Amino acid sequence: MGYAAHLALADADLSAAAFKLFHKMCGIQNRKDHGLVIVESQTKFAEQVGMSQSSVSRALRQLTDQGFIYADGRNWRLRADFVFNGNGAAQGQAVQNIPAGTPDPYAGKGADLTVIDGGNDSGA
Repeated sequence: MGYAAHLALADADLSAAAFKLFHKMCGIQNRKDHGLVIVESQTKFAEQVGMSQSSVSRALRQLTDQGFIYADGRNWRLRADFVFNGNGAAQGQAVQNIPAGTPDPYAGKGADLTVIDGGNDSGA
């Protein structure tokens, strides 16, 4: 996870449960299908990550609403331009497969900043 991704996660309005779940998902993602988190059932998934089913449900909604993950059938996928295990070519392909309309986690608080021309780089 790069610097911008860390900042986006730090600036996100996530509950402690959502933050915890995201990191657990990073740890259990499928290594052969980069970023895929396989979910047999939400009950078993909650047991696997050591959280209550209601906490997992709310955390998944928060992570989805803010664009850190998205549904892939009944499974979940970590956003490939945020966190990825694999080479650059595979990551580039995975980024192209992010569904249209998925929220952008990088468009958080810093998106409201405007660059203003001017200034003096001479240090005077």
